[in-house]
Amino acid sequence: MNIKKIYLFILLQFAFFPFIYAGAGSTSIDVLKIPVGIKGQGVGGAYLAACNDIEAIDYNPAGLKVVEKKQILFIHDIYLQDIFYDSIYYGQNINETGALGIVLKYLNSGRVIEQKENLYGFYDGEGKDISGFNYLLGIGYGMDFEKIVYNEFTKDLNIGGTLKISGESLGENYSNFSMAIDIGCIYDVIINEENFLTNRGEFLWNKAGFGIVFKNLGTSFNGNITPMSFELGAYTQFLNCFTTDNKVRISADFGYNLAESLLIKGGIEYIHFINNLRLSLRTGGNFSPEERLYSGINFGGGILLKTGEISYSIDYVLLLFSELGNNHKIGFSVIF
Repeated sequence: MNIKKIYLFILLQFAFFPFIYAGAGSTSIDVLKIPVGIKGQGVGGAYLAACNDIEAIDYNPAGLKVVEKKQILFIHDIYLQDIFYDSIYYGQNINETGALGIVLKYLNSGRVIEQKENLYGFYDGEGKDISGFNYLLGIGYGMDFEKIVYNEFTKDLNIGGTLKISGESLGENYSNFSMAIDIGCIYDVIINEENFLTNRGEFLWNKAGFGIVFKNLGTSFNGNITPMSFELGAYTQFLNCFTTDNKVRISADFGYNLAESLLIKGGIEYIHFINNLRLSLRTGGNFSPEERLYSGINFGGGILLKTGEISYSIDYVLLLFSELGNNHKIGFSVIF
């Protein structure tokens, strides 16, 4: 028997499947708690105000408004042993008003052999194989609020919502199903816009923004609630730091989650432009004091190549787990 695998599965039961031990008021559907995205995780999950691509469907659906064309994103999480977590995203601009996003996720927690105990609590041989999985289907839409109410404030305000249908199963005796929604907004402020005639190549404090999101508002059909949270986020962006053709974005998120209590995340992203290439470096961390599985600093990066009207990108992030070692995420994206 692989001892490390048994230890991992036990931890996953407490982290991803706490419904086994849950009482009244407990949260379930734990695919809603697992770290999501790849660019967002590169900056420690501090992405709810800065999200500007299809990953916004996970962090703040208001950010979907920024999706200008069509985008496909696939993310593969490489966990220990035979545990894997795959996500596929699709986003498309519908009209000048907003954009649609769809995501499908599947978490397979692998298999271990049940360890039986006798009446005295001692080892009594091996039992059945136990396996578990989670799934999620999300459909979101982000739009300009100015299309509903126009004034000087709403012209820079985006709003959005996501409907999430998810479920989980553990062994032969447990399964669950839930429906939940995310509702959010993002407000961006242009501080100094880059001008090709007057300040091209100069250091600029370019823009800033903040966002608000209510996540996982819903319930599961076994009576437990989903892991609801309220989060606030902010970011600021600088152009041409130390040299030209780059931008630096700093972001921070704070919130409260019914399952994890206080949420504290922060990160920084450096992007450098070289002709048709865009190189990115990211780092950040989840500093939530009651985080159960992972803590510390994340590191990531990516390369985007634009060829004509199509852009291809590959991104990577390393998440440092406090108990289980490291988690590697790889993402492939096409914008067309």
